[in-house]
Amino acid sequence: MSLSIYQRHLDNIPKQYKLLKLFRPPIYVIELSNNQLIAVCYYKDGSSKRHQVNADFSNRRMVIADFSQAVQAMTDLLLKFPKHAFALNGFAVANVTETLADGLTTIEIKAIREAVWAASGQAKRRIISTAVSYQGQVVSQ
Repeated sequence: MSLSIYQRHLDNIPKQYKLLKLFRPPIYVIELSNNQLIAVCYYKDGSSKRHQVNADFSNRRMVIADFSQAVQAMTDLLLKFPKHAFALNGFAVANVTETLADGLTTIEIKAIREAVWAASGQAKRRIISTAVSYQGQVVSQ
């Protein structure tokens, strides 16, 4: 089952990373909800690892209300996963599962992408591309 999920996410990676796709990098699927981050990392061999972090970074109206807290929570989450072999870059899919009254705004999409990028740099996990989705529907690639 994990191998088919991995392949589906690998197929959705932007074409500009065609060469990197040949190395079959790890893919992080990060779910954001009310003050909770859950991540599953899928690997090319079909295995996966799952971890969860709770932190005070959101409120009723915004997914990321405190950017620095969100970056720290994502850093803590990414540090729970092993480092990539050969310093291989990874990809991420950030899925907002919380129902928001106005949906996901462009500012929130940018904040999520920047938080994942900043956290991956601090955790030394090198995520180079992040797709953002709202309740399973991709809103930004």
